[in-house]
Amino acid sequence: MKHTEHNAFQNEALETLNRIWSENNHFSELKWFLNIAAKRFDIEYLNNIKPRVIVLGDDIPAEILYSVCDDPFHVIGGSLEAAHWADELTPRDTDPFSRSSLGWLVNPEFELAKDALIITAVSNDSRRKLVSVLQSVGRNVLALDVPPSNDTPNAVVFYKEHLVLLAEKIAKHTGKRFTNGSLRRAVKKVAEARSARQRFLMTAESVNGFLSSEAVLLVSQCMYFADDLEEWSARAIGLGNELESFGRKYALPRRDEPNVIILGSPVVFPNFKVPQLIASAGMTIAAVADSLSLEASLAVPNAKAFVSADSLLTKIAKTHLKMISSGARVSNDGLFSYFQYLLNQLRPDGIVCHILKGQIEYDFELPRIEKAAEEMGIPVFRLETDYQYQDIEQLRIRMEAFSEMLMHRRIVNNKKRRTA
Repeated sequence: MKHTEHNAFQNEALETLNRIWSENNHFSELKWFLNIAAKRFDIEYLNNIKPRVIVLGDDIPAEILYSVCDDPFHVIGGSLEAAHWADELTPRDTDPFSRSSLGWLVNPEFELAKDALIITAVSNDSRRKLVSVLQSVGRNVLALDVPPSNDTPNAVVFYKEHLVLLAEKIAKHTGKRFTNGSLRRAVKKVAEARSARQRFLMTAESVNGFLSSEAVLLVSQCMYFADDLEEWSARAIGLGNELESFGRKYALPRRDEPNVIILGSPVVFPNFKVPQLIASAGMTIAAVADSLSLEASLAVPNAKAFVSADSLLTKIAKTHLKMISSGARVSNDGLFSYFQYLLNQLRPDGIVCHILKGQIEYDFELPRIEKAAEEMGIPVFRLETDYQYQDIEQLRIRMEAFSEMLMHRRIVNNKKRRTA
């Protein structure tokens, strides 16, 4: 992978990919994921792809989406250069995730959305404003209304009806009919992908240290970058098999570094500043609890267990509505319950609460996160940053101090166990 002389947008991605490959170049199956991620930042590719459907964000139920579209193009932020393209369209204090997502769709380098239907869920004020900006510059946007709470009796009925309307409108645009059969096939496809992701993550954890945390995160996020979800599933299984084979050949000692859970604002490729800081401070990432990882980990219903399409749709609506992780919700129960699950399963040494500047709604979750962690004796480190790299040295010092504290606690706890 080589840098081009003039394309800062592409070089931003290649810098991260080159670092990941230099640390993991003994795994040949990883190349496919690196190439998929690199292609997403290839200007020529982006000018030629002409997607029919673009998904803004990660909160459109995948089962509905794939029932009416074979190859949706996901836009989930992550790029500093794309955020710069949106500077004139957004207020100065707009969060970088929103600005970057907008920059992907309105920029001087490629016309990704010319003939596309952009779909998104208006699950918070920032997303609602993005819809307005996109419509004002002539983009074709279809917004899914999301109930502000799942506690009201009619919330599931409302959400299910709007999912059906969304599917029918997408189907009209793509020419693919929304039927009982298409929905069941989509449910099966999504279930296989999420199963492949879970199997890969479990394998990576079982051979801890063979594959870097950044590489594990990239492979998982390529679910959103791949043109073919089924191929991504097969490749993830293939890389997992290679990891298992490597583990049988080389019995490396298990790494004894502190492990942490990242929680809060999404960490999106290519801006892997936070994982990079964690690794440089001598820690590993046990798991990520954000909206991207939550959506990819949802339990998919078994289509065969439902007699009618309506009952299957009701189950899909209930599952997604319960776990919607919009930071704008008064009580973000979906994200918090996923965090609690990871906390109990993994028992990490620490928690890094990642807050992107402008997304202070995640700070409202911090008190109960700290309370849950305190009850288990797990320290919490709040890290506020953006997509710029000017603060990286300052953050590195703070992260290294956090790592040293976690290591000291581990040593003390080990001594107590031995003397007990």
